Amino acid sequence: MEREMNFIIKKGIDCSWCVGLMKKTLMQHFAIKEIEVDVLNKKAHMVLLKKIKPENLILYLKKRGYHLVEEK
Repeated sequence: MEREMNFIIKKGIDCSWCVGLMKKTLMQHFAIKEIEVDVLNKKAHMVLLKKIKPENLILYLKKRGYHLVEEK
């Protein structure tokens, strides 16, 4: 069961190094199939393998210095 989620990046991702670090962190702790990040437009697109609440993902990243908001 796959689920797609889109986020708006508010803080924490300014360069490709930051994107790589965030991707590695998320891949270790969540069942994520694919992560696409657009640094210029401040958007992130994720394809999840399991049902994960967006709130849990946002809180996990907030503890690590990233501030994301779910795009409706």
